[in-house]
Amino acid sequence: MPTATMLYKGDWHYEISHRFHPPINQGFDANYGFDGPANMRTAIGYGFTNNLNMTFGRSNVLDNYDLQIKYRLWDRDDSTLRSAIAVRGGIALSTEMPPIVDRGRTDGSNFQFYGQFIYNALLLDGKIGIGIVPSFLYNSTIFSVDPQTTFTLGNYYQYYFDDLWGLWLEYNPALAGYQGILAPGELGRSHDSLSFGTSIETGGHAFYLFITNNTRLNPAQYLVGAPTDASPKNWRMAFGITRHL
Repeated sequence: MPTATMLYKGDWHYEISHRFHPPINQGFDANYGFDGPANMRTAIGYGFTNNLNMTFGRSNVLDNYDLQIKYRLWDRDDSTLRSAIAVRGGIALSTEMPPIVDRGRTDGSNFQFYGQFIYNALLLDGKIGIGIVPSFLYNSTIFSVDPQTTFTLGNYYQYYFDDLWGLWLEYNPALAGYQGILAPGELGRSHDSLSFGTSIETGGHAFYLFITNNTRLNPAQYLVGAPTDASPKNWRMAFGITRHL
């Protein structure tokens, strides 16, 4: 889920993230999931103004590319309640077509579109951060005969021990629309996404080490849901690293 935090004009932001496939309960023989394989995302963002940012990213799940623009609508910085509101819109393109799909990489059916409203607030003198992110996805599965839509209500919470360490939890339930498979060959349906872990913010870097049931990363795929439910047997290790330049 995105935040309403913005890059300043001329700033860059780099991201790399991994979601490991083996579940933690495979234990020592699979290095508790870190032996991989893993889904991966890389992205680079740029601040055009203090209130307008753009990010371009790629995930190896269906070779999905996404271009997103975020705009901050409102920002309140006072001692009682620090809060901000932003919107983010994006377009995604999947270029890896399974052999059974007779379609070009840039076919119109391969494009997806999404929009997100972002509300953030800091409580208890900056110790607790919250976020609410209603999200809408159009063409949720690119292999459907008719375009599908998905609406979710993402929410997340973070407790800051100090300027360095924090704990956070994120939950993204689907309220309406499609929550099925992402690609041909998958079985069953997708499930609400749950993630929780720790954050370390030092210098221009932020490190996130966490547990999740969702191995999808790019927004147009993450918003559909997780491949498995959030029971402990399906928990996977994950990490993300960002660098503010």
